[in-house]
Amino acid sequence: MTIITTTSRKILPTTLAAALAGLLMVSGCTQQTEETSDASADTQTEVQETESADNTEMSPADELVTSYANIAHAAYKDSLETAKTLQTAVEAYVDTPTQANLDAAKAAYKAARQPYSETEVFRFDEGFVAANEERAIESVDGWEGQVNAWPLDEALIDYVSDGYEGEYNSQDNIINSDSIAVGSASQDTSEITPELLAEMNEIGGSEANVTTGYHAIEFMLWGQDTHGVNEGAGERPVTDYATEEGQCTSGSTVNDDASICERRGEFLTAAAQLLVDDLTAMEAEWQPDSENTLRSDLEARTDDNALRQIMYQMGSLALGELASERMQVAFVTGSTEDEHECFSDLTHLSYAHNARGIQNVFNGSYETVDGSAVGGYGIKDYLIDSGHEDVATTLDGDFVKVADAFDVIVEKSEEEGIKVDQMIATVGQVSEAGISAEEQNLRRSWVEEAITDLQELTGGIENAAKAIGIDSLDADTGSQF
Repeated sequence: MTIITTTSRKILPTTLAAALAGLLMVSGCTQQTEETSDASADTQTEVQETESADNTEMSPADELVTSYANIAHAAYKDSLETAKTLQTAVEAYVDTPTQANLDAAKAAYKAARQPYSETEVFRFDEGFVAANEERAIESVDGWEGQVNAWPLDEALIDYVSDGYEGEYNSQDNIINSDSIAVGSASQDTSEITPELLAEMNEIGGSEANVTTGYHAIEFMLWGQDTHGVNEGAGERPVTDYATEEGQCTSGSTVNDDASICERRGEFLTAAAQLLVDDLTAMEAEWQPDSENTLRSDLEARTDDNALRQIMYQMGSLALGELASERMQVAFVTGSTEDEHECFSDLTHLSYAHNARGIQNVFNGSYETVDGSAVGGYGIKDYLIDSGHEDVATTLDGDFVKVADAFDVIVEKSEEEGIKVDQMIATVGQVSEAGISAEEQNLRRSWVEEAITDLQELTGGIENAAKAIGIDSLDADTGSQF
């Protein structure tokens, strides 16, 4: 595969065919170098009861769109509830900065990322949704930048290690200064609030200037991962949040007073609050029987371009985002700067749950945090009902291969402690650590196989679209569906 690289955070292919030709986009983490918490059973029971309407009288297209919308609602509901749990854990840690509370906050972050990662298949809706000034959120893709933007330039937020290289290179940052300058823009940072973080996100027009969302929280909990391709994640000390005089640190540096640590707590709690607020707004967009929402817009387009949107989203996440930007760029370069969860080393779970999100839409079923099933009708069923059972069977096999490949990556990471940054390292990078070329090539093969399987899956999605009369998945091309 020919690799063409550019410098942009997002990849939004106008056609999947173009992506299949190998268009990649380089991103960077700009750092130097299954467990899920339980949401209440009552909450998920409510989702099931609300969204388990009798579909027997629906057309296949109506049934598909309803199932898709119900899955989206349940997945965003889980994301919201686990984010609230994360917020509670963050507040407890900031109030009482102990190692136990930090570990609890990290565990809550890990749990919160998993259902959210399965929602990313819904992201690629730009060009499909109709304009509606009464709708609170214009599109998932436009909303996503405040929730899941990556990579981020750590130096804009807090201290970084010696030798750090990023777009933002001032010694002043949000944590240690009451005001900072980003290019020609001056920003008052004296009061750290959710509103300030939202205002500053991508300040100066740089996509690396991320101040909101999951990855800002991840950085504030773990700090930089300075281990490169060696074992180990970020190791931010608990004392970075200590508010007693003489105890507050910035890494190995003891600060003269505790104001910096207090501001870290303010940043972390503000970021958690903003995340909850954003997910609350998105969950509302998928409520059943809602008006002027993303759900009502999709349902209004059931017989227009809703099916094409769904299949476009599946292929865009599979190839343009996951296989290319999040995996192949890092794999080809051996660069930990391009690892998705680069502070916590939880990239393996984001990968796997991204892939599972695509499979959820294909199968028409989402498993909630409490183990319930939501959905009931997917692309697979639509293909079968359209007389293309052979295509459905082939595509099902492609999904099984992808799931198996990511199962290996997750197992190696969770059970053997071999994280993605270690898997993508080149033979030369790990030779000094005593890892043989044979062993490293084996590790790299786990990632390479997942990339290849995703590429094949995307080809299968395009073939399935053609089988049901969709000649182009381009978001700007009309369709009879």
